[in-house]
Amino acid sequence: MLDIQKFIWAPKIVTSKIDDQTTLFEVNYFPRGVGHTIGNALRRIILAYTYGWAITALKIKGVPHEYSMVDGLKESIIDIMLNFKKLRFKVDENIDTTHWISQRFSGVGTYTSDSLKLPSGIDLLNSEYLFEISDRSTDLIIDIRIEKGYGYYGIDFLRRREANAEETDANILLIDNDFKLVEYVKYEVEEVIDDFVGSVKDSLKIEIKAAFDAVDPKQLLSYAWEILASYAKLFIFDDIYVDKSMLVSYYDLNDSKEKLPEEMNIKTMPIDALPLSERTRNALIKNNILYVEELEKKKKWELLLMKGVGRKAIDEINVALWNLWKSLI
Repeated sequence: MLDIQKFIWAPKIVTSKIDDQTTLFEVNYFPRGVGHTIGNALRRIILAYTYGWAITALKIKGVPHEYSMVDGLKESIIDIMLNFKKLRFKVDENIDTTHWISQRFSGVGTYTSDSLKLPSGIDLLNSEYLFEISDRSTDLIIDIRIEKGYGYYGIDFLRRREANAEETDANILLIDNDFKLVEYVKYEVEEVIDDFVGSVKDSLKIEIKAAFDAVDPKQLLSYAWEILASYAKLFIFDDIYVDKSMLVSYYDLNDSKEKLPEEMNIKTMPIDALPLSERTRNALIKNNILYVEELEKKKKWELLLMKGVGRKAIDEINVALWNLWKSLI
């Protein structure tokens, strides 16, 4: 992090759930320009590279290809494949990236994804209609291939992969599919406050809507950041000297502030660096309160006597100081 973070302090993340599938993450504060850089990178990674589990193939006993007909089935084989294509799963980490599950369906009735008998460690994320059996003599045995991946697997890709596999099955029904677990990701950057050198801080808001209730947007965000961090390490060359005198690590910022140089102590922070509204900040400056140290020494009733400072401004000041582990007397 840049040296300016000694004044901004470590960015804080506020998480708020909008609904069962949507979460808003607000990060305060980044140096100017960093908010757009991080927000855009995370958005693109989440949309393109978040992995999930979906069905990429079926094997139906007695069905050599997707244009076959099965007596007693209301739907065609292609319709059944399209219905299975919609299913998404949550799978334990210790399970292989490709897993075959055999299912047997018999008896007249309507069958949905809730009819599937899944092994331990594999959970269904959504409920979908699959097919209807109209003949009691129909006995349908379906092997389902659940696969872990990201992005989109097209038919051509799946065919090439099957052709290169050690063992191939002529009766396999390939299903092109994506592994999407997110509906949308959007971010917004607001320039919020002039700091002591006249630049602007970024307040970053990232809103993530998962495709299913059981998917945690926080997990999607953390995974995207791990990807971004792993690629960033590629550009740290051991044989190159980097002047780190203007960089501060996140962990150093979280240590006690006594470790910082005295001139960087929070008590010498200009009032401009507090995340206050322009009206409140101007009111303090007009009343000759220019530094945080001066503000800390004031009592609430003293501030209320000042022109332009009301109870709303007091609440705003309390929140700003609390974020810096400070408070009014």
